[in-house]
Amino acid sequence: MVQGTARVDTGSSSREFGITFECAPPPAVRPGVPFTLPVVVAVRPVGAPRNNTIQQLVVNAMLRSESRTSVCTGLTGTLTSSVRSRQGNTMSGYGIFRPLTISQPGRYRIRVMLCAASSSGVMTRDYIDSEVIEVHADAPASQRPTPSQTTRLQALVPENIGISATDIAAWQRA
Repeated sequence: MVQGTARVDTGSSSREFGITFECAPPPAVRPGVPFTLPVVVAVRPVGAPRNNTIQQLVVNAMLRSESRTSVCTGLTGTLTSSVRSRQGNTMSGYGIFRPLTISQPGRYRIRVMLCAASSSGVMTRDYIDSEVIEVHADAPASQRPTPSQTTRLQALVPENIGISATDIAAWQRA
């Protein structure tokens, strides 16, 4: 189960955007070994956004403890991504993180935060936490995409986020 909680700049509980994993982090990885597959999130507006001063949506990845109570160090790779699609940088699209690596053994989650930039600053709009990722020496050295992940990844090729058919074929051979 993926956990998410709305975060908006007002005291309201209503949401402007939703964020989901299109390609979630693997359940187990080796310390210091990059994830084979990218982590991809989808961002969609929920209704009509209240704040039409938003100039750019950005997603940021961070490492959290298994319990989600603290920020952890050791996540490296591309940790920030513009939300983009075949139309360019947009209010609806995808963020991609790769290559991600967790340096230390343990049990973690990756939190992806959706931030909106406007002339008045940057505000966190929403976030989502991954399932637990076990980082240990006996984890597989690589992760092959499942058939459903392959289908999702193939659908993302035309979205202009840096995934190609060649990438998918290489991940299937990993």
